[in-house]
Amino acid sequence: MKQNTLRKLISLGMIAVLAIFFTLKSPYFLTASNLSAIVRDSAVAGIAGIGLTYVILTAGIDLSTGSVMALAGMVMANIYTYTLIPIPVMILAGLAVGLVCGAINGFVVTKLKLPEFIATLATMGIYRSLTYVIAVRDSAGSIQSVQMRASSFTVLGSGVGGLYWVVLALVVLTLLGQFLLKKTRFGTNLYAVGSNFKAAQLSGINTDRGRIGAFVLTGLLAAVGGVFSVARLQSTTVLLGDSFNFDPIAAAVIGGCALDGGNGDVIGTFLGAIFMAALDNGILKLQMSTAYQYVIKGIIIILVVIFDAWYRNFMQNRAQKKKAEKEAAVCATK
Repeated sequence: MKQNTLRKLISLGMIAVLAIFFTLKSPYFLTASNLSAIVRDSAVAGIAGIGLTYVILTAGIDLSTGSVMALAGMVMANIYTYTLIPIPVMILAGLAVGLVCGAINGFVVTKLKLPEFIATLATMGIYRSLTYVIAVRDSAGSIQSVQMRASSFTVLGSGVGGLYWVVLALVVLTLLGQFLLKKTRFGTNLYAVGSNFKAAQLSGINTDRGRIGAFVLTGLLAAVGGVFSVARLQSTTVLLGDSFNFDPIAAAVIGGCALDGGNGDVIGTFLGAIFMAALDNGILKLQMSTAYQYVIKGIIIILVVIFDAWYRNFMQNRAQKKKAEKEAAVCATK
């Protein structure tokens, strides 16, 4: 069985185990309203995780997604508070912030040759600091939580017929993201870069362009997540997205993306986001300390990475054994 397929089955199995466990512990877990809430709560991490999937496929990482969300939200808050610019233009400005931040990350990584971890750790701090610099303040200079309650904007935080717009966006972006990976040259190049960077260069692939594109998409989708988060909360603060430097990465890894690149896809990240939201929801239903969320997520990520490494070695050894047996059979016939 291919590793991608096996990892999806494992993710589905983990979701099923969680559902059974929490259902036995709480009669309120497996209800229509709670399942809807789980999918809704997974959406923002899932949307940001789609972008991170592209970066991780190239054996990279992006730690700045939460800060990009915050900066995009604060730019929109300034436009909302101090101008008469229409809401659609305000949203486009927030998305443009994500594009620019992603492009900066890609430039620093590819042109300045900084390791992805160091580069995005630095930009994470820079973007968060800029959020504080442009934060809306009162007359005394104190940072405010900006209320953004225009109905034409907050509608994005709601839904219709029990289906939230953010969930619809997650589904659409997941399908588009999977198509981009599996059916386009851009996606094929990302897999090639992550599988063997040097071979990709020698084969004529523009590795810098592919990696920059991955970071740009990550920044854009982080901003999309920020837009939906602000619309749902009907406000924004400098702390927006504070936990989203971790959650999208966890969703991608749990969903089957190998941190050394070349393995994984968007569907897997979608399942990983659902798993994490179900875990958080179940912990709250059992009234456990939220501190356990990060402990359990950390343990699961460690186990998943260990499994991926073991399975990859197992399949490589199996392929080598089959090759040796085939060569031995050919020699025997001679």
